Parts: sequence; structure tokens; C-alpha cells
Amino acid sequence: MKNQNSMEPNEDGKELKNSESLDETDNNEVEATVGHIEKLAPKQRDEVISKLEMYSGPIPHPDILKKYNDIDPGAAKKIIDNGVQESVHRRSMESEYLKQDTLRKRRRDWMGFLIGLIGLVFGFYLLYLGHTVVGTIFSGGTLVTLVSVFASKSNSDSSEKDDSNSVEKEN
Repeated sequence: MKNQNSMEPNEDGKELKNSESLDETDNNEVEATVGHIEKLAPKQRDEVISKLEMYSGPIPHPDILKKYNDIDPGAAKKIIDNGVQESVHRRSMESEYLKQDTLRKRRRDWMGFLIGLIGLVFGFYLLYLGHTVVGTIFSGGTLVTLVSVFASKSNSDSSEKDDSNSVEKEN
């Protein structure tokens, strides 16, 4: 195991300290390359830029897949199949999470309803027994709490819908 402060040589033979120095060196190399491209004549610059490409995704670039296939015939198909299976698995996990989240929210609402109902019944029972002040505070406090919870919940639900609609409109 290497010490974090150990010196490691880079491609130029210069020694670097830890991985932060490596990241800094990568950034310097990128900046140097961009600087070289900017110094080229406009026609050459356009030619170089047209050859540069960037690729991002769950499956490697087709050229890379071809190289894998050259090394091991059928490897590209396995990599693609693995990417497809990974996507299917991720979607099923997201679907299961949404289903469980809906059940959890429904259970929370029912439990809140039952607790509120018990609080109101107990407050009215206290009023019935003649404990006017305590019964009023208990049932009134329960009622105010329930109204504020459901009012804030409906406000947050409508603001979430507004946020999702604004995102859809931007796209």
C-alpha cells in the first residue's frame, strides 16, 4: 500500500505528490491542448475540432466496443446486454420505490387521521365531563394541528406540481 504523500512519476518523468496533483496535471494538460488548438490557423482549427468527439453514456463508444470485440468476439454484445439489463433493473427498482413510497404516505395519512380523531373524541369527552378549559384546549389544539398539517401538506403538494410543470415547460 502506497503512502498518500509518496512521490509518483508522471508521463514526463516529473514526480507528483498525491492524486490531487494528478488531477491538477490533467487539467494543465487539457489547458495546454486547448491553447495549442487556439493557436492553429482557422481552417486547421476547424479540422481538429471536427475530429474531436465526446461520448457519454452507460454503454461504451462504438469504437471501444469494436476493440473489445476484436480482443474477445462477442464481448461487445455482452457489454450491451449488460447495459440493457442494468437499465431494466434500475427502472424496476425505481418503480418499486415509488410503490412503497405511496404505501408509506397512505399509511402515514391514515395514522394521522386516527390519532387526530382520538384526540378530538378525547377532548369532547373531557368537555362532556365538565372539564371545559382542558377539553377546549385539547380538542381545539388537536383540530388546529390537523388543519395546519393538512393545509401545509396541500400547499407543498401544489408547489411540487408547479415546480414539475415549470421544468416540463422549459424542456
